[in-house]
Amino acid sequence: MKQVLILVYPGVAFGHLTGMAEVFRFANQLALYLDPTVTQPRYQVQFYHLSGAGHYQLDALQIACTTQLPEQIDAVLIPGSYAYQATDLEQVMALFKSHSSWFAELSQQETLIGAGCNGSFALAATGLLNGGEATTCWFLTEYFQQLFPKVQLKAQAVVSQFGRCFTAGATTAYLQLCIQLITEFDGARFSSQLAKLLLVEPALHGQAPFLSVQQLVNHQDERIAAVQAYLRKHLAEPLDLQQLAQRFAMSGRTLIRRFKSATGDTPMAWLQKLRIDQAKHLLETTTLPLEQLTNQVGYEDVSSFRKLFQQYTTMTPKAYRDHFYQ
Repeated sequence: MKQVLILVYPGVAFGHLTGMAEVFRFANQLALYLDPTVTQPRYQVQFYHLSGAGHYQLDALQIACTTQLPEQIDAVLIPGSYAYQATDLEQVMALFKSHSSWFAELSQQETLIGAGCNGSFALAATGLLNGGEATTCWFLTEYFQQLFPKVQLKAQAVVSQFGRCFTAGATTAYLQLCIQLITEFDGARFSSQLAKLLLVEPALHGQAPFLSVQQLVNHQDERIAAVQAYLRKHLAEPLDLQQLAQRFAMSGRTLIRRFKSATGDTPMAWLQKLRIDQAKHLLETTTLPLEQLTNQVGYEDVSSFRKLFQQYTTMTPKAYRDHFYQ
């Protein structure tokens, strides 16, 4: 029987806690259905509060937490939290960093460690992701890159693996994270059956269709923020980098350096993402022909725009409109 520990900490998202536990409980039920002679569950799931507390309460809901760690821990899960502002995330990261030695021990014992949504910030704070790859919630990608330059961010991925560590994308991606961990334990055939039971779809497009330049945590460079505001206002106009730099009293080299430091992108790359964002908005809210839409977001050639849109979103403009049109 595999021992699964779901970590509890201040501000943790209650739905993630219970949702993760339910995936493993459904796995137990499926295993029993497939083999009625099974005498014990495949997974024992327990909640463990990092403070050692015996329970966790949010409003009228309360979860009992074990106060004694099992001798063998096969998987540890870090749910996401309600922390989406820098100060709140910093508190979560500081808490998990203070437990870095325990996470190092878990890693040495080859325990699978998974983090969902912004729980990736907590896992990264332990240092276990340094030198590897990770994903996180799409609306905090820039902040993640700023904080963890030693981690290669795969923002488009729904689930990313680095050794025995797994990270998942935004909010409900924890479902696919749990499915992935169950795949590690019980193989693809069983986890595929479980995914069908739970109606968890394969990550055909990842987070790519949802990626946006609109981030919840903003950088602190006011001059670059002004440049971004200017680009938003003039997104359909041709970009002359030197003229843009002069407008904001910088050299072209300084603009590129500061812009990339603040956003993770060059001005041109960020402008392309901004244009794709606007194109997605128009596809979601209008029935504009693609030729007109292409011109409104600063491109002249429809064929080139279609290729660029698919490169950024993994979907054609038509497929995107069919899926997201309101």
